Amino acid sequence: MHVALLANTAWLDEQLSCFHDLVVGLIDEQIRVVQVVPVQLAEEESRAFGERVNWDDSRWSVVRRWRLARLSTALQSLDITLLHALDGRLWEGTMGLARRLNCTAVFSASSSLDINQAARVARNLDPAAIAFTAATTPLATALRQHLDPQIAVDFIPTAVHVSNEQSRRSSVRDGKPMCGVISGDGQFDSGYEALFGALNVILAQDPNAQFFLDGMGSDQQQIWQCAKRYKLLANMSLVPRRLGHRELLLHADFLIQPQSLGRTRSLTLHAMAHGIPVLAMQDPWLDYLIEGQTAWLVEQRDTDQWAKLLCRYISDPQAAQNLGLEARQWVRENRLAAMEVDHTLQLYRRICGEALKFQN
Repeated sequence: MHVALLANTAWLDEQLSCFHDLVVGLIDEQIRVVQVVPVQLAEEESRAFGERVNWDDSRWSVVRRWRLARLSTALQSLDITLLHALDGRLWEGTMGLARRLNCTAVFSASSSLDINQAARVARNLDPAAIAFTAATTPLATALRQHLDPQIAVDFIPTAVHVSNEQSRRSSVRDGKPMCGVISGDGQFDSGYEALFGALNVILAQDPNAQFFLDGMGSDQQQIWQCAKRYKLLANMSLVPRRLGHRELLLHADFLIQPQSLGRTRSLTLHAMAHGIPVLAMQDPWLDYLIEGQTAWLVEQRDTDQWAKLLCRYISDPQAAQNLGLEARQWVRENRLAAMEVDHTLQLYRRICGEALKFQN
């Protein structure tokens, strides 16, 4: 089996480490892998294992489809047997490639925005030669409701490695300034504003607390204006998107997710896997945000709710630490990278007609 994993810039910004895990895991299972990645992706950000085919990504869907279509000759020469589109924005381009190469295809959904286009993509392909994967159970349910029952929809969640750390430090308990990460899509909205209005709860008790804004490659001008309005600039820093920036963020004391994005994010799962307490907006599309077990949640974009949640974090550091430890255990049981590789491999073999290997 020769698999082409198709990735785009936006998806890799969120899931680069998961992409690495999938590539290495499949190769370890004796699967030939071609990494079809944007030319802008630095060599050190792709895995040296396997082959690499570059393509020029675009924000425009029409241009993106056309540029992916130009890969047909290169992929045909590699004798590709299966195409795997790792992001919904690649589905239509991958659909065209699958028809040209006459090969099977897998389409992965990690966002609620993927649901509406699923049926349109599936109409143009043989149901027996395609499959969809969903990163959460709500996404899987929605896909099954939109697709022909003949089309396979597998729940294959985004997964990560679990940290070996035994405990997380409590910045409240040890007297050091608190350090929190605020991670959304970088586009200012009422979610950011509601949170910013509540951050003074922490600053009143710890004026030296620092918050790091995950840049996401977006224009942060409106966010900075809001921070200035709430007099937060002295306590905020922007972490621009660059190689390794997500790893730096995992040294924080807690992670705040102020928006309900309907999209899976490996950063949140990595935080849980490191025992970092997660404070987030409730999101019906994300089954890994479980109140009291993997995260503490607010139900609405409301300053008072965020203030109450932040007070909970400050007043009961032991409970916050226990939350992080319980989230790490949940990830260990439900979201290990090895599980994702195993489920993906089973799906590949099933739709390609290869015999499944049985354990001795």
